[in-house]
Amino acid sequence: MKHVNTWTFSLCLALASAAGSACFADTLSVDSSLKAQINEKKNNQDATPSLSQPTIVSCPAEFQQVKISNDARQCQAFEKDTSAVMVYHSPRTPNEILGVYETAHPSLKSHSPVRGRTLLSSEDKTIRVIISPDNAGSQVDILVTSKTH
Repeated sequence: MKHVNTWTFSLCLALASAAGSACFADTLSVDSSLKAQINEKKNNQDATPSLSQPTIVSCPAEFQQVKISNDARQCQAFEKDTSAVMVYHSPRTPNEILGVYETAHPSLKSHSPVRGRTLLSSEDKTIRVIISPDNAGSQVDILVTSKTH
């Protein structure tokens, strides 16, 4: 009988050992897979530019026949068939930017500021310029819609 118990004990020990090794092997496989994924992600991040810094492109002098300040930075344009939008930053104060637009486009009507933002609009509302204070100057949003819209 002792022999059977020893054999049973040995079998259980062998099964436990095999199961433990299999679990250990799976853990190593998962760990190496995670390391590969982390390394791949790191390599992809190194290859792509940082998203925290905006891409600065040269801004046009005009957008849809609306003047752009000559010190405009970080211009972003969005255009569709019925409307077009340009957003940019200027180091000038909102009052200085307001002067730029009042000089360049005297037909635009200036509305009273709301929450620090000044709206300039054409009589037919196809052109709207919003001048907002920014930490280091002003943000200018230009919206041009078609007359048929």
